[in-house]
Amino acid sequence: MRNTSDPIKENSHVMNAQGGEKKVMKKILSVALSTAMAFSMFASVAFGDTAVTPQQQFDALKAKGIFNGYPDGTAGLDKEMTRAEFAKVITKLLGLKEITGVYSYNDKNYNAKNWAAPYIEAVTAAGIMEGKNVEKKIFDFNGKVTIAEMATILTRALDLEIPTETNNSAAAWAKGYVQAAINAGLIDANANFSANASRELLVGAAYSIDQAQSLKVTSYTVSEAGKVVEFKISDGETVKVTLDKALEANKETEVKFTYKDKEFTEKVTYVVTEATKLQSVSADNLKEVTLTFDGKVDKSTAELKDNYKLNANLAVKSAVLSASGNEVVLTLDQDQAFKNQQKYTVTVSGVKAGAKTIQANNVEFTPVDNKLPEVVSVTGLGTKAVKIVFSEPVKQSYTNNFQVDGQGFYSSPNVEGREVILKSSSALSVGEHTLTVTGVEDFAGFKSLKSDHKFTVVEDTTPPTIAEATATLEKLTVTFSEDIDDSTLDVANVYHKRGDSKISPERVVRLAANKYEFYFDTDKALPSYETTIFVEKVKDFSGNEIKETSKLVKAEIDTERPQVLDARVTAGNKQQLALTFSKSLAEQDFLKLITVKDKDGKVRQISNVSFKDSSTKNILLVNFFSDLPEGTNTLTIAGVKDNTVLGNVMLDYTTTFNVGDTTAPKVGSVSFNVTDNTRRAVIVFDEKMDPESLLNRANYVLTFEGKNVGLPSDAYLSITQDGKAVVIELPVTINNVDVTADNLTQIRVQGVKDVAGNYLAGFQEDLKFSDYKFITLGEYNDAKDEASLTAKREIKVKLNQTVSRVVDGKTTVKVTSATGSTYGVTDVVANDTDEITIKLANDLYTTEGLNVEFAGTKFIGAAQNNITFDGTQNVTKIDDEVKPEVASNQNTYATTVSGATYTVTINVTENLKDDNAELVKLFAQDLTVTRLSDNKVVPVSTVAGTDFSYSVSATNNVITVTIIDAKGSQAGYSIEVKDNAKYIQDKAGNVIAAKGAVRTSN
Repeated sequence: MRNTSDPIKENSHVMNAQGGEKKVMKKILSVALSTAMAFSMFASVAFGDTAVTPQQQFDALKAKGIFNGYPDGTAGLDKEMTRAEFAKVITKLLGLKEITGVYSYNDKNYNAKNWAAPYIEAVTAAGIMEGKNVEKKIFDFNGKVTIAEMATILTRALDLEIPTETNNSAAAWAKGYVQAAINAGLIDANANFSANASRELLVGAAYSIDQAQSLKVTSYTVSEAGKVVEFKISDGETVKVTLDKALEANKETEVKFTYKDKEFTEKVTYVVTEATKLQSVSADNLKEVTLTFDGKVDKSTAELKDNYKLNANLAVKSAVLSASGNEVVLTLDQDQAFKNQQKYTVTVSGVKAGAKTIQANNVEFTPVDNKLPEVVSVTGLGTKAVKIVFSEPVKQSYTNNFQVDGQGFYSSPNVEGREVILKSSSALSVGEHTLTVTGVEDFAGFKSLKSDHKFTVVEDTTPPTIAEATATLEKLTVTFSEDIDDSTLDVANVYHKRGDSKISPERVVRLAANKYEFYFDTDKALPSYETTIFVEKVKDFSGNEIKETSKLVKAEIDTERPQVLDARVTAGNKQQLALTFSKSLAEQDFLKLITVKDKDGKVRQISNVSFKDSSTKNILLVNFFSDLPEGTNTLTIAGVKDNTVLGNVMLDYTTTFNVGDTTAPKVGSVSFNVTDNTRRAVIVFDEKMDPESLLNRANYVLTFEGKNVGLPSDAYLSITQDGKAVVIELPVTINNVDVTADNLTQIRVQGVKDVAGNYLAGFQEDLKFSDYKFITLGEYNDAKDEASLTAKREIKVKLNQTVSRVVDGKTTVKVTSATGSTYGVTDVVANDTDEITIKLANDLYTTEGLNVEFAGTKFIGAAQNNITFDGTQNVTKIDDEVKPEVASNQNTYATTVSGATYTVTINVTENLKDDNAELVKLFAQDLTVTRLSDNKVVPVSTVAGTDFSYSVSATNNVITVTIIDAKGSQAGYSIEVKDNAKYIQDKAGNVIAAKGAVRTSN
């Protein structure tokens, strides 16, 4: 019966399974026979009402020629089966080859006329059956098959191990075979082994075998990225096969599985239309590298060369997608080439395939160029030019590399990748010619062998024409009737007309030798109605000049919205973000449309936005006032328009981009404690480090008794919980000499790296104990500040050592302002870092003139050493991280009124960045001004003479809001700092904090 409780059968999988067909068939036979015997004969289990009857089984097998029945038409199920009948059934079931002309037995009438001879020879050759009397070679084809004989056949077919001990009543010759069958659960131990087996038993067994062999796969599906295949079987069941190794996309692969004791080997293809990954990288020459994806990729992103990065400072000149859509060929810049058989890496990012973006980091490949360049084709371009295509890119060639009909071809070869065009001032005669090519060199230094190539020159006196022209309002695509000479193509010679004026495009892009795109600015766009375009003075390679040729075109309106193709930080410049769009963009105020937030949600201030190329206008360079922080940043773009007449607006767009860690780690602080009881060093780095490199003893060298020695084997290394520091516990003695502060003078750290794989700056650093005898100030940030005002009542000071505790900070640390006033210190806190926190009793907003004094302050270092400053230490380089705020001492500010002009001055808590005029112009965008009489928001002033608007200026710590309201009638206003303020900043660049509305007086 079909198992309805578990419709999907799980299956293991082995690729390229071993074992011949004979072995497989014998196993099918033995398993099926054992199943039939166990259920039909020995266990006496009925098939159930829904199973087929023995007669139905016989009829099904008879229809297949496995059984014939008796002359009277009966099946004879109650009769005993003969050995000849058994041989025929097995031969038919297993599809064994019938053997004629061979007679291995001496039975009477065992000859060519014996119907059973071909079957008996077949099962004999297969090792499935043998003679009844082996010595006399008697098969006994009319003899009956006993249960013992059937057990023997099963044991042989299954290659069961014959046990040494037996416990059955079978004849001596069969005891081992019968016991093996009993042990395997194939026959009943209490059976009468000498009894003959009935034909009904053979029919049941044969039917089971036939059913097993008749099963076939009707369909399959592949899922989970090629890891799982589900096969639909002809009996309605589904077999799920989980593979050890995922299928390669679009490659036929054999998958083997077992179902109902039948082994299946099916050819499966994991069809992938859209790529899911980069499948392989190869290079068979030194100028090109081929990237093969496991499916099709998007053309626009695949051919964006910035989406590929090669190591060794190699630059990608172009990226070209194949016609199949799954291969990209990258070509190196003109003066660059790979080195033969040297490893390189390529990184892919931003290549899209449907909704998926393909990423692949540092994929290795080795260019192997071991072939000479060969000529692939030679074509005559009219009578004055010849085009040669090589099997790979070649170097600049010379006239002596080429001969036509045995004579020098005096020309100037124009080499572009694989293609060389020879142009000559003298014409070739019409007819067949032979070009001889010799010694053209590829980038591996191999030179082409001498070879001759027939080509035909045809007289060309016909100038090129416009074969086809299509257009949008901004772009004209022209296909010429033949290849044209690029040097004769000038944008001034392509135009449409407005009245008597010729309107030419701004730039041209070559798509093919006979196909070009011409781009018009929006103010020079083609009309939406049918119009005529003109091309003149363009020549083919025979010098035939196109006369003024016109073509009617009807420009389609471009309604496609622009899209972001790529967003990435410019290599080597963390203050710049490059955004690549699918289309040219219109000039617009990008500062208002682009927002970038760091991982903490803080808006990063943009200083300016410009086009990378003013002709294409599809790449924006977004520049920031400071470096973008490492990690994941969020980019939001809203309202960007393309450079079309319609001005298609991009849908709001949000994505994340990563600012990678390419900065070498540094030793941030060190703490040493070498006493009679302790020999400890704590080395703290400025970022999280690779733990394996920190625990590598080879990365530390001691200077002990004036000599460099390796770290002793009994030294103990451990890493702090934050992953930034290593603790080194040294033994009492090294080389039987006591370790003291006098003879251990230095530890060299080398070869350690951060979690991003960047090695220590300078690769190594010598840490001298004498440099850490006293505590000194460290560098808080890249501006080399020693401290930072991180909150209104909190100053953090950087030290050169990690400290665990400050002993007497409240009494020995003093904070004073520029005027000499003192800020009360409530506590000084350390927490096993190289940074201590000074807590204040009063608010601070600026660090101008601020001084922190340490006089006799005592610290406990991370190595549990006592340490102090060498005398009094003053800290004056203090970073300001506190946001300015609207002064909180009042909620209403006086307003000066002069006619329709209302001037409001708002005090803030510190001086603002008023020396950057471009930035101050943007201050108004951080405020919301509302007229109270009608609750109407006042717009920012953009046009002189506007009756209802406002503008903002700033001096020191005062913001001046000038409101023009010709119909205000002495109205009051509320002014509020927006939550997403970006531009109102203090001198240190901190953006003003949002605050509730401030009301003006009337």
